[in-house]
Amino acid sequence: MARGRRKRRRIGIGLMIIEFILGLVILAAILGAAAYFLCPLKSVKVKGTDLYTPEEIQGYILDDKYSSNAVYAFLKNKFMPKGDAEFIESFEVKLTGMNSVTIQCNEKPILGYVYEEDGKYIYFNYNGRIAEISETFVDRGYMKVEGVTCKKPKVGEKLSIGESQIGYLTSLIKILRKNDLMPNAISYDDNGYITLQYDTYRIALGSSVYLEEKIQRMIWILPNIEGMAGTLHLEKFSNQNTDIVFEKDVAAE
Repeated sequence: MARGRRKRRRIGIGLMIIEFILGLVILAAILGAAAYFLCPLKSVKVKGTDLYTPEEIQGYILDDKYSSNAVYAFLKNKFMPKGDAEFIESFEVKLTGMNSVTIQCNEKPILGYVYEEDGKYIYFNYNGRIAEISETFVDRGYMKVEGVTCKKPKVGEKLSIGESQIGYLTSLIKILRKNDLMPNAISYDDNGYITLQYDTYRIALGSSVYLEEKIQRMIWILPNIEGMAGTLHLEKFSNQNTDIVFEKDVAAE
């Protein structure tokens, strides 16, 4: 008899599980039907980028016939998000109402770029890693870096200039941006020394040694050389050598 009771108990538990699963299926079907009939997509907002038109973003994210439903569009991009568009790190689709969604575009953080002879722009981020390789030039005030060659560049890899030079370059750009001193370009020579290119003059910084002190001296001197043509030499500046020379261009003389 005990064996019979155990058997009936197992059957009863099995039936409860089946009823529970059926209940979930029915509930899912009811919710699905409600979402289908009550949540047609009527309004889409795109935020976070001006690199693409809203229509381009909508066409990319809402890319199948079922995406005309707000709930479906939200769930699809929640569990299968897209993130392989140029300059866009990720997309977020937010359900903002029964019939509306907002597509939030999160752009890749970019600090500067290197232009290659093959017509491609190598964009790098604040850590010196390549964020994007594109034939498209994005005019966002990113720092142009000259004199650097990227051999077989790949997204995610660091610029091939060495860790110390990456630290020098990224720190320099951040300091220049903070002090509103962004040049037209930063140029490297064969020794890895840096020169800043402005409209009429250049500032030779040399290595990263005494970088902050060099920038401070540069800030003090710039008003005196505005509009002049030549090179301000700060390469040899140190606490022991404070002599700074402005070498005028021969043509200007």
